[in-house]
Order: sequence, then C-alpha cells, then structure tokens
Amino acid sequence: MLFRSIHVALVFCFVLAGLPSAVHAQSAERNTYNRMVMTGSERLKQGDHRGARDAFEEAVKYYDADPVAYLGLGVANYHLKDDRAAERELQRALELNPREKTAYQVLGDIARRKDDLGAAAAYWEKALELEPSNDALRARLERIRREHRTEKDFNRDVTGHFSVKYEGREKIEAGRIILRILEDAYGEVGRALSYYPGHEIAVILYSNQQFQDVTDAPGWSGGIYDGKIRIPIGGIEHETPGLRRLLIHEYTHAVVRAITPRRVPTWLNEGLAQYFEGREVDSRQKEMLRQLAQAGKVPALAELEGSFLGLSGPQASYAYLLSLSAVRHMADRYGMYRAKTVLEELSAGADSSRAINNALLISLQEFERGWKRSLE
Repeated sequence: MLFRSIHVALVFCFVLAGLPSAVHAQSAERNTYNRMVMTGSERLKQGDHRGARDAFEEAVKYYDADPVAYLGLGVANYHLKDDRAAERELQRALELNPREKTAYQVLGDIARRKDDLGAAAAYWEKALELEPSNDALRARLERIRREHRTEKDFNRDVTGHFSVKYEGREKIEAGRIILRILEDAYGEVGRALSYYPGHEIAVILYSNQQFQDVTDAPGWSGGIYDGKIRIPIGGIEHETPGLRRLLIHEYTHAVVRAITPRRVPTWLNEGLAQYFEGREVDSRQKEMLRQLAQAGKVPALAELEGSFLGLSGPQASYAYLLSLSAVRHMADRYGMYRAKTVLEELSAGADSSRAINNALLISLQEFERGWKRSLE
C-alpha cells in the first residue's frame, strides 16, 4: 500500500509572512519583482511548477539580491525533478539568507531522493537548529537516521528504470528477480496509462524487523511506497504470484505519485494499485457488498479519502475492497484512460470533486451513485 510520504514542507510562508524590505521599494523594477514573486507563489500553490519557475526566473531579472525568488525557484525545480538547478538556486538563497530554514529542508529532500541519507540528515539537522519546534521535521529526521543506520552497508543493483538495495550477498538473486518483475510492471502499467516515469525508482529489501524499524508500518502491511518501494522479504528463490502482485501494487503507487505529486484520494490510489496487480472482487465479497448496498450502508467515497494506515486489519481490508470496487466501476464504465485524466486534473490543482467532474463529465455524487447501484 501506499505509505504516505511525509513530503517536503513546501510552505510558502516566505511569501505570506512578509517579504524583505527590498521588495517593498517603490521603484518600477522592485514593484515588478514583487508582482512576479507573488505570481510564482500562487502558481506553486496551484501545482503549476513550470509556471512558478517562469515567474521566479522573471523576478530575478529585476532584482537578484533577495532570497525569496531563489527559494521559490529551488522549490519549483525540486518538483520538476531538476535537482541540479534546485540545489543551485537553494544554495543561492542561503548565501543571501543563511537562516532560511525551508532551503535546508528542501535540500534535505533532494539528498534523500538521491539516496544520500547522511547528507539529508545533515540538512534537516540544520533546519531544526533554526526551527526547533518543528516536530514533523524532527520525526522525519529520526526516521532517516534509522534508515541510514539500517541501509549503510546494503548492496545496490541498477537496471534501466529501477535500483534495488539489499543486505548480504545471499539476496543477489532476490534482487534480480524483483528487478525483472518491476521492469515487466513498467511496461504493463505504462501501456495501460500511457505513462512511463522518467526517473529511477528505488526499491529497498528488508528483513521483517528492519522493515518495521524503518517504516513503522502497521502489521498488516506487506510493503509501502513513500518515494521508495520498501518491502520485507524472506528467502526469495523464485518468482511467486504473491510477490508479483505486491511489486506491481507498489509500483503503481510510484506511477500515481509521478503523474501527480499532489494529494490523491486514498480510495483512488489504492484502488488503482489493486486493479493493476490483478486483484478481483470474489463472489463472497460481491454478495457482502450487494447486501450492504441494498441496506444503504456502503460508506461515501469522502470517508475513504484519508490514509488507511490507522485502520485495524479488518477495517483496512474493507476499505481496500471498497476502493477496488470503485476503481473497477470507473474502469469498466468510463475506461482506464479516464482514471489517468482524474490524476492529471488533481495534478493541475483540482479537488476530488472537480477532478471527477472534469474527467468523467459527471459529478462526484453521480459517480458514487452509479458505483453503489452497480453493487446491488
């Protein structure tokens, strides 16, 4: 399942909390700078990262001695996965304001994405020195320290689209099996959604204890995706149907994240992952859903938008079943390409209701009513 990444805190307080005094100067150049910075900030909030980058680049043409525009450029390029440019602009922001905590946070995220866990920890430590009350960042730092301790001696293999890390020479064959399955998934899911991630996706293989130590995932979780695919494995000697399903499931989460880094309703995310792994609603489950639908007891999709991580095993199983059922209805009734359109609408800044409306040409309420009728 998707373990929601505690994603980079791309707060825009650097705009909203008061711009440096230079921004408020009365010259035409400074006024233009101020306007472009505000435009860039708004575009960042809307998820328009290319538009934000363009606005901030225009801003620095008018005034290049203020960290705000460089910080915005770094954030925009981070989202566009141009890490080299992001690092350059964030370092420039720090030259102008060595106490810019957000720059350290984003530099840490870039280091983490590059799998340089030690550097990521160092950047986040610096950010915490500047903002010791940031409990969310403190939790992220503690987790990456655990991750670094666990993985510092792991081996690493790479294919065209994936890297895999594992402990011990005895897991070499397991790594090869997993990379082979994931390369298959890259093609299968890619053809269905007409989308192929353009960046390397990291896969980490753990023992059961290592998996729990690093992820804090619930006991019912067979794997997570939090920017990396993380799975606990035993002595894998050959491919099994269960292993293939698990890897396709987690890879689908990676594809969803690549299409839209914005928040995706969990029912849609988990439903898509189960759909592509090939999971079916069996006859017993269909009968249970039929009875619940006839009694009007199937929950609204709005109740399935948040994380499933806090659910008990039985509650999670029910939430996953409903998610799969809703996505299968979407695929059967409207086509899988419409599901991709929903993701693209979310990426463009639409909320769930507007994304469904724009992609399916019906309201979220109409989609939900149709799905529930299909269960009866």
